[in-house]
Amino acid sequence: MERLSRLDGRQTELSVKSDSRARTIDIGTIFGGFLPAGSVISLEGGLGVGKTLFVSGICAGLEVKEEVLSPTFILLEEYNGLFPILHFDLYRLEKLEEVYKLGLFDLADGRNIILVEWGDRLPEGVLKYDIHVDIQIVSNSERIINFKAPKNLAVALTEENIEGNTLNNGSGQFSS
Repeated sequence: MERLSRLDGRQTELSVKSDSRARTIDIGTIFGGFLPAGSVISLEGGLGVGKTLFVSGICAGLEVKEEVLSPTFILLEEYNGLFPILHFDLYRLEKLEEVYKLGLFDLADGRNIILVEWGDRLPEGVLKYDIHVDIQIVSNSERIINFKAPKNLAVALTEENIEGNTLNNGSGQFSS
């Protein structure tokens, strides 16, 4: 697995099923292993779907050694890995001005990895996300992780073929 130098290509959608907490972390780890510096990711889905769990996997893929915590009450956690990682949680934000005060827009500078839980709470177009990750509950232990990502990342994830489970749109083909 080789880290991408940049994200490139039209947005493509792909999905993968997770049947456990460990699998969600594994998928996040592989995903994080491909992310180049400067990536901005929106993590979406309801309460308790596993966004922070997935972020812990991303951080593992970026060689973070410390424990990954939910920033719900403090709004921002910072981690040191291969790149600086800034993990925001917008669930409790009420006004856009609060996001400006956090420095989110200034920190999306091409050097940091920006992970935004509840990224869909920002008005459309306020922050350009490179990747959208939407996690949906299937059952108590199962989740579907939907990616909307540049084609080169989608290809890398699909070629990784995590433990024999193809990452695709269900048909074996990419959708554009």
